[in-house]
Amino acid sequence: MSSINSSSESEEQFSTKKKIEKDSFIWTIENFSSCELINNEEVRSPLFNSKINETINWYLDMYPKGDYSVNEDYISLWLELEDVDCIELTALCSFYVLSVQGEKKHKKVMRVQKFNKTNKVCRCRNFLKRDLLCDSDNELLLNGNLILGCEIFYYYGPINNVVLSTNNNTNESLNILLNDIADMLESQMFSDCVIKVGNSKMNVHKCILASRSEVFGSILADQQYESCSGIIEINGFRLEVVKEMINYLYTGMSPNMDNMACEMLEIGEKYRLERLKLMAEESLLYSLSIENACDYLACSELYSGEILKGFCMRFIYLNAENVVNTEKWKKVVSDHPLLVAKIFNVAVNVD
Repeated sequence: MSSINSSSESEEQFSTKKKIEKDSFIWTIENFSSCELINNEEVRSPLFNSKINETINWYLDMYPKGDYSVNEDYISLWLELEDVDCIELTALCSFYVLSVQGEKKHKKVMRVQKFNKTNKVCRCRNFLKRDLLCDSDNELLLNGNLILGCEIFYYYGPINNVVLSTNNNTNESLNILLNDIADMLESQMFSDCVIKVGNSKMNVHKCILASRSEVFGSILADQQYESCSGIIEINGFRLEVVKEMINYLYTGMSPNMDNMACEMLEIGEKYRLERLKLMAEESLLYSLSIENACDYLACSELYSGEILKGFCMRFIYLNAENVVNTEKWKKVVSDHPLLVAKIFNVAVNVD
């Protein structure tokens, strides 16, 4: 059964596997020891071209005395995406200094963030304490040159232009339609089906459920459903989670996603709601940290969150020193040995 998406995009589009790409580059700043710029003044790198997509280009901005006065004791480093109007990237970035021995030192791993037309910069304001470069015997300056490195893991896609139509009448009509469909859930007028969670019931419309989820479509077409007095019982999920899913089916939105993202990923997997799953994965991505990376990795494995899994593996690879000695990592090694092998593959650039 084909599905209808309130943003005019089919669920099948979101089930297409998104590939996580990698860009990396090295920037040598010659005669850094004589770099006597004033506060907030920048040095810009050459343009670095992506090996994946010729329209994606990056450059680094280095602030030898900080990008703001409060950071004047630090070197600040910015990664900037050159103007791209038609695509949007979700990226995990890391910066490091290449030592005299060729080792990656003082690595800083940033939070996952979105790059688009209005948000083009990843800022590492306290990248490196400048005093570390002042000692004559430091191991970071090679013949007075500072060598900086950057790794970027990302996936990208076209910007959703549905709401960017130049026809204002079309936009207005679409908004009215979406609001009217949302009102159907609130009013429960002409509802012909009941969702039951524990002792709670929600009146819904079969046409909405069936058109938005092939799983619900199959349930409603089953003769056993007819013998249950029009009731679909959902077990294993909190009432709030089921309500959020139903709201998504009617509106295409999930306003409480950040409060229950793991559970939304699970329920999206059960009812084959690929766009809802992607929304849940992205919500988890933006909160990814050393403390929760192993938990999110296990969650992604259980509920087929491939984008989340890919970023978790790369995040753990970048933060290996801080992760591998934790109890959560030991549990991952015990419960998911194949994931551990995949993380090692990431470390040697074999996906």
